[in-house]
Amino acid sequence: RCGNMQEVERVCRESTVYDPATVKDFLKEAKLPDPRPLIYVCDLHGYVNELTEYLYKNSLMKYIEVYVVKVNPMQCPAVIGSLIDLDCSEDFIKTLLQNVRAACPIEPLCAEVEKRNRLRILLPWLEARVAEGNQDPFLHNGIAKIYIDTNRDPETFLKTNQFYDSAVVGKYCEDRDPHLAYTAYKRSWGSCDSQLVEVTNRNGLFRLQARYLVERQSPELWEMVLTVENQHRRNVIDQVVSTALPESTNAEEVSATVKAFISADLPNELIELLEKIVLHK
Repeated sequence: RCGNMQEVERVCRESTVYDPATVKDFLKEAKLPDPRPLIYVCDLHGYVNELTEYLYKNSLMKYIEVYVVKVNPMQCPAVIGSLIDLDCSEDFIKTLLQNVRAACPIEPLCAEVEKRNRLRILLPWLEARVAEGNQDPFLHNGIAKIYIDTNRDPETFLKTNQFYDSAVVGKYCEDRDPHLAYTAYKRSWGSCDSQLVEVTNRNGLFRLQARYLVERQSPELWEMVLTVENQHRRNVIDQVVSTALPESTNAEEVSATVKAFISADLPNELIELLEKIVLHK
């Protein structure tokens, strides 16, 4: 009330003896032209969403930028989430992110925006981080999801990008495009074998599964697929015999497949397989 704003700001920033909720409410009611005391109180005591709403509804947009750029960039994800909830313009959000640059943490930012189904807002910011050489998997997961949802040549990205998490992106693809889920799981080459088998079984993609089995040459994976408990075993065997193995030009792949059929005690299927190999050659 005395107009000593510097002292108010210092107390809000440095003191630990005031009641934060009472001070916060007082400062909001005071409608100070410079809301930095309120910013410090809200930042220190976890009122970030309330702060964002206050600044936005009172058209104090430059102070939103002051907060996330100069005071606490780590809270940028929460601020962006609140701005989306307030129907803030995408242009302002994109500009804000552009000014925060790499100081904003990637994982919580992607999480806040994705749960609001607005992930593509982040694309310019994410691509700028990639251009800086950032290899964070959460960054590349976010780009993968946007490319998938916008059909921006996602298959090439999934085959060539080294940094996304195959399990996360594969799961994201399963209900959108099972072929892309297969591509993501295949790229992990072993760590997502069970997910690959499951998604190809569920969607009848037995030819893709058969090709992967032949290429992988994994005795453990063959054993899992050729077990009698697998209700899809016949479908897979048919595709291995008719397509996947005849297509192979790798002697080691042929040998591994024959061994797998022997181990699974499939004499009739093995004869059929060998005949197909001989006829094809």
